[in-house]
Amino acid sequence: MRGYTRFVAQRNERAELARAVMDLIDQGHRRISRHLDLTRLRILGTVAARGPVRPGTIAAELGLTASATSRHLTALERSGQVTVEPDPDDQRTFLVRQTESGGAEIDAAVEAGAAVFAEVVADWPDEDVTTARLLITRLNEAWARRGDPPRPRPAPRWRRRSTA
Repeated sequence: MRGYTRFVAQRNERAELARAVMDLIDQGHRRISRHLDLTRLRILGTVAARGPVRPGTIAAELGLTASATSRHLTALERSGQVTVEPDPDDQRTFLVRQTESGGAEIDAAVEAGAAVFAEVVADWPDEDVTTARLLITRLNEAWARRGDPPRPRPAPRWRRRSTA
């Protein structure tokens, strides 16, 4: 019975950890999204990390629709954050490249976020900040190793059974 009790306790701790992480994400997202367009920044970050990149790659990596990606890229191009150029390997699409202005926007957002976060943990001892950083890094690495679950694809219409 002791093994079962330990299993239940571990399960409850993991559930509490999941709730705490979801709460952290929710609070951070609500507070940050009032001031920043997070999707815009994610797109800029992807372009910065990948160099010249196709819109389809951006959409796939960030889980965005082609339409949403196109809208954001159009706005980013108009504001001078990215440039577009023909894709030499595929004339049907184009490549997106970050500009200096786009890099500066990312840098400013990161600095602003770091400053706010530093205020939130200002009263934490250095050891707690280090421990939190190490554990969050470990959690992010475990999440990345797990990957996204595959999305089920609907069967072709001709293979679907009628329920009528």
